[in-house]
Amino acid sequence: MAEVRSRSRAEQSQLVISSGKKSGRMGAWRISLIVAAVLFACGFGYAMESWKIFAPDGSVALEYRGFMPGDESVDEVDTGALRSLLAEGEAAVFYLKDQNRYIGLANERQYTDFSQFAAEIDRRKPLNELGNGFVFQSGSLVHDLRWEVADEKDWADSKTFEELSYRTIPLGEITGYYASYKNDRGDKVSLSVWTNVPDRAIFTDEMNELEMKKVQIGAREVFYLKERDSASQRLAWGEGEGDQYAYYRLDDLSAEKMSQERLIEIAFVLIGE
Repeated sequence: MAEVRSRSRAEQSQLVISSGKKSGRMGAWRISLIVAAVLFACGFGYAMESWKIFAPDGSVALEYRGFMPGDESVDEVDTGALRSLLAEGEAAVFYLKDQNRYIGLANERQYTDFSQFAAEIDRRKPLNELGNGFVFQSGSLVHDLRWEVADEKDWADSKTFEELSYRTIPLGEITGYYASYKNDRGDKVSLSVWTNVPDRAIFTDEMNELEMKKVQIGAREVFYLKERDSASQRLAWGEGEGDQYAYYRLDDLSAEKMSQERLIEIAFVLIGE
């Protein structure tokens, strides 16, 4: 799973996180937490709608926000095809000529050895087991991709195709990770953790596609989110203060979906309250 950052040639815009399928016309970082690519949205106005959950002290722990009208869609980008041009552990900035858009993309290393994976992570370390028989299967990191589009000399060593150019860039600091878990029955869950969520806000175009309710796990308020037209379900919450803040998302990827109660039991191990 890899991190993607996108901007038009003229844009310098504020970063927020999008968990939706498409993100807006002012440039986007796209996130697909259940599948491989991550796209973060940037440059959007105020949200039309929002859902909030609160920390035990009454402060906002996490907010899901809907996009303003007209900000929801951009042309799709085949991030898998772009990623295939990169070696594992390599990152690049791509210029898409037909869209006049830049995209930063990392082909993150895939870990199957838990000890190697956990050793890379300083904050909010993953667990090898989540209870209920769920054991770590694989994981990947999320790196910050800091790059600026300056002048043409930056592209002197770029590789060019008919409709795209790209040049490699260094990976930045680790800002999150993905981890998948499986039990002996074949049930699967994925855990996504980010430590760089601006304003504790998740921008999404899924507001009308999700059934949302709040559940209490220990002292912590948690979103239970279910897609209206499918059995897909997940839990999401935020923890911590300042640079210790983290956004958590736990997705049920089982062929036969678990009960809400079982998903909550797994989250209870992560929340630890």
